[in-house]
Amino acid sequence: MDVVYAKDTRVVGTGEGGMGRVQKGSHWPAGDPVVKANPDLFSSDPRWGMNFSVEPEGWGAPVEQATAAPGEKRNMRRG
Repeated sequence: MDVVYAKDTRVVGTGEGGMGRVQKGSHWPAGDPVVKANPDLFSSDPRWGMNFSVEPEGWGAPVEQATAAPGEKRNMRRG
């Protein structure tokens, strides 16, 4: 199961006519209807799920993607 993390705290529609609260840093299944209806609110970057009292060193640094995204080619050296 793929997991995403809430980037902000927000009240959103639940998809069943109700309202629900999404808490910043909370973990959600990527296939959840709330996630699908609010893709800008969630990220697959696990740093959004961290709790801390002082911002850790390197927090703002971009995370390197280790594998190619679908349809993307990576440079590779063969030995």
